[in-house]
Amino acid sequence: RRFRGPVRHAQWPAAALLALGQGANDAQKAVGVVALVLAAEGVASPGAPPGWAVLGAALAMAGGTALGGWRIVRTIGRRIYPLRPLDSLASQAASAAVIVGASVAGAPISSTHVVASSVVGAGLGRERWRRVRWAVVQEMALAWAMTVPATAALGALAVWAWRAVT
Repeated sequence: RRFRGPVRHAQWPAAALLALGQGANDAQKAVGVVALVLAAEGVASPGAPPGWAVLGAALAMAGGTALGGWRIVRTIGRRIYPLRPLDSLASQAASAAVIVGASVAGAPISSTHVVASSVVGAGLGRERWRRVRWAVVQEMALAWAMTVPATAALGALAVWAWRAVT
C-alpha cells in the first residue's frame, strides 16, 4: 500500500537533512580518531588528517552500511514501532535537528541512538505506547550499555598491543 499525499513529499527534506547530519557526525568521529593517533605518533600534523584517512573512513562507513546496515534499518524502521508516514516525518525531522545541532556544536553523538530514540518518541507522541515493542527497545538499550565497557576493554587491549609492538 503506497501513501500518496503531502506528508510523503515532506519527508524528502527531513531525510536529506538527516543523511547530511549522519555524514557530518559519524564519519568525522572515525577520521578524528585516526587523525589523533597519527598526530600522537608524529606521522601527521594535528588538525590535518591525511586524505587516505578521510577516504578510508568514507569507505568503511559505506561498506558497513552496505553489509550490515539493513538489519539496523529494519529494526529501527519496523521492529520498534510500526511507523506511519507522519510518524516517520516527525522522527526524521527530530533526529535531523539533534544530529545536525550536535555536529554544528562539535559534539560526537551516536546517530543510530538518536534515530532509534526518536522512533520510540514518535510512538509515545502518538499516544500509542502499547504499540511500542518494549522488548526490542530493552534489547537495544542493553546492547548500547554493553558497548561502553566492551569498547573500553578493547581500547586498553589495543594500547597494550601497540606498546608491545613499538
